[in-house]
Amino acid sequence: MNEMKKYRVCIVGLTGIGSGRPLVDGGAGYGAIVPHSHAAAYSALPETEVAGACDLRRDRLDQFKEVWLVSLPALKCYTDYQQMIDELKPDILSVVTSDNRHADIVVFAANSGVRGIFCEKPIATTLADADRMIETVEQNGVAMTINHSRRWRPIFRPVLDELNKGSIGQLQRIVCSFGGPRAMLFRNGTHMVDTMCMFADSEPQWVFAELEEGYEDYWPYQGDGGRTPELEPAVSGYIHFKNGVRAFYNNAKRMFGRRDWELFGTTGCITVSDQHAFIETENVGKKIDCPHNTYVDSPAAIRELIGVMEKGGETCSPPSQGRRVLEVLLAFMASQRKGNSRIDLPLDENAV
Repeated sequence: MNEMKKYRVCIVGLTGIGSGRPLVDGGAGYGAIVPHSHAAAYSALPETEVAGACDLRRDRLDQFKEVWLVSLPALKCYTDYQQMIDELKPDILSVVTSDNRHADIVVFAANSGVRGIFCEKPIATTLADADRMIETVEQNGVAMTINHSRRWRPIFRPVLDELNKGSIGQLQRIVCSFGGPRAMLFRNGTHMVDTMCMFADSEPQWVFAELEEGYEDYWPYQGDGGRTPELEPAVSGYIHFKNGVRAFYNNAKRMFGRRDWELFGTTGCITVSDQHAFIETENVGKKIDCPHNTYVDSPAAIRELIGVMEKGGETCSPPSQGRRVLEVLLAFMASQRKGNSRIDLPLDENAV
């Protein structure tokens, strides 16, 4: 009997999303393993093994070793990601650093023989960085996926199926609401915008927006990867897609912490959150069943990434889509900077 192939993994960035312990179910209601971190996701997959971890802060390395060394006795820790990649030659690299540090790490890894890259969202904080990441992974034939987790969350797949078979007619409008203290433009807004793009199934054509009070002069990105909510504004945004779908982003920190999407078609409406979905037509309303999945979110993303590494193609959350989401976020900021005016895409960062 052939042994299962093991993929050697390294992780750069050991904050909670990089290094935390696994969660069982995690409140998601899927009856599945829902890891909180990249390390936990790899630990849930028998075909992967974390060989190395890197962080600039030694206290994070010490904490990581304390949590994981029993299950990862051969683990090596580094403060220099280049040294780690050169010495351990991983098959897969997780990039879990602050947003503005993704680009240099991805470019180095892609040029150093890493075959698959699992990168946190947003892909970057400038389009120039996103472009050089995409160019390098394409030149080297590297599989890459961006961790927009709703692409692999079970409830969203049947909703997409309902849209594709015309259960609510032709999609016309999307309303996404996300409130509460962590309603941040980049850290969580990237998830919301990506999911709107997924539902619209089209390219954003133009936007306009208004940032929350106190952030009228916010440019460029000034965040720290989401650890400090005050460094990123919330946004009221509008996206016009090329296929005519229009999306409204209802996002505010001083608003009830609702997080859902309303999809309005010509003959019905679907409301979906992370756990539930409900479809309404003229005379009928029913819950959309959520399928059971053993692996969701990051483990599902990693398994898909491995499939692309072995068979080619691209993941359902490729870097090109990550760039598209980033462009919308930056265009929201540009609209504020231009007096809340319409911003046509593609965006020219240098002209803002």
